Amino acid sequence: MHNSNATLRFVVGGICHETNTYATEFTGYTQLPDFMCVSGDEVEAEYAGTNRSVGGYIEAAHALGIELVYSTLAFAWPSGTIGASVYEQLKQSVLAGIRDALPVDGVLMAPHGAGVVEGIDDLEGDLLAAVRELVGDNVPIASVYDLHGQMTDSMRIYGDLTLPCRLYPHTDLLQRGVEAVELLAQTARGALGPVTAMHRLPMLGIVMSTDAGFPAADVNDLCARIGERPGVIDCSWFHGFPYADIPAPCPTVVCTTDGDLDLAQRYADEVADWIWTNREAFRPKVLAPEEGVRQALAVESGMVVINESSDNPGGGAPGDATHLLRALLDARLPPETACFVAIHDREVAQQAERAGVGATIEVKLGGKLGKMQGAPIVAQAYVKAVTDGRFTNFLGSMLEGLQFDLGTSCRLIIEGVDVIVISRPTQTFDHAMLLLHGIDVKCRKIVALKSSNHFRAGFQALASAIVTVDGPGLSSADVASFPRSRLAQRLWPLDEDVVRVSPGQLAQPS
Repeated sequence: MHNSNATLRFVVGGICHETNTYATEFTGYTQLPDFMCVSGDEVEAEYAGTNRSVGGYIEAAHALGIELVYSTLAFAWPSGTIGASVYEQLKQSVLAGIRDALPVDGVLMAPHGAGVVEGIDDLEGDLLAAVRELVGDNVPIASVYDLHGQMTDSMRIYGDLTLPCRLYPHTDLLQRGVEAVELLAQTARGALGPVTAMHRLPMLGIVMSTDAGFPAADVNDLCARIGERPGVIDCSWFHGFPYADIPAPCPTVVCTTDGDLDLAQRYADEVADWIWTNREAFRPKVLAPEEGVRQALAVESGMVVINESSDNPGGGAPGDATHLLRALLDARLPPETACFVAIHDREVAQQAERAGVGATIEVKLGGKLGKMQGAPIVAQAYVKAVTDGRFTNFLGSMLEGLQFDLGTSCRLIIEGVDVIVISRPTQTFDHAMLLLHGIDVKCRKIVALKSSNHFRAGFQALASAIVTVDGPGLSSADVASFPRSRLAQRLWPLDEDVVRVSPGQLAQPS
């Protein structure tokens, strides 16, 4: 037990990647240059003050007088499976930094929860096992995860505190980081003895907002009520990540109590029972882009956001699908009615840069990065603006304060629709990218964008309505449409007659 009067010393490290295994076919394995790696003094310069778990670690440690030392923190935007040698190099870098920091009173990990490596389905569990072997059984380990993760037995066994964020959009990552430091400090001083139980549901992962009115919000409310009961340290749930062909891409409830494993299991089961009983409310609803445009135009007043969830770079999709953009063009809208942000096409962005502002160019836009992306848009385009693609997310958006560098970018006008073209894929979080290119969203009837849900934090207050559309794509809401070759068990809604008989187990129908 740590001397309660001595200064605590925690080490921070981790590998954060949301892996869309289906993207690997089109983009190849995720490589080392795809990762941003920082360590030492670089960490606070990169993460302090940001709405990320490490930002919360830094804020809480400073407030509580805890010393933080930094191993490697590796982060890559969502993409295909991580190459085996790439992971091994990153893993050894993280472990070396932790080894150099010893002795420590605790470890703060910064993972994602949906990491998949060539030959390893559970990046987080594999890394946690190695960290546990390194620091021993008496040093507590806390991890803040993205809720779109897969909870595994290894994550439970080798970690002491498992804290997925609760909100989607993930506006609470900083807060969860603060909670992790506070709980880890209590654990290190012997004031808490956390034990964790989990209940994995026989369902495909859920992609749904946690805003009021969605059933995921009801699950959060139940978890919050349980979290207030005596002996409970935390009760949360992973929604699962359905864009990975792995044995168990499933929602999982996780409950941590102060030394009472039976109590933790009972409460995890209670939440899982509610989700299973209400599973029909989680069934994906899919709206075609053409119908989405019609619905948006029917809204009488205000700006309407149409979000294309099926080609979300935030879920590992390429970001160059043309389905929604084509539906906008086919609607023959008056000029300055609609804008589209953004389509990933480096060739066209560079073509516009060479031609210059004021030029009219013939483009073959998008539809180049896979068979699900639709045909390219072949059209005459007026070059309205060219930028360096650098901007900072606004306050209130999910990743407020985060700086983006999307490379050469441009604003094209195609048949009256303003289209932003970027050289590096990203989902749209708020209207900073639009302003960079001279577009005021308050002057548009329709703002079309690529994102499944994170955009809501930046646009909810601006929009009079939000219409979600879905077509073919590597992040389609139709999660049952993806081929599954590696499932360990039958899952709903792939099999409607799945029967749940005990935590994480299935019974075959009679």
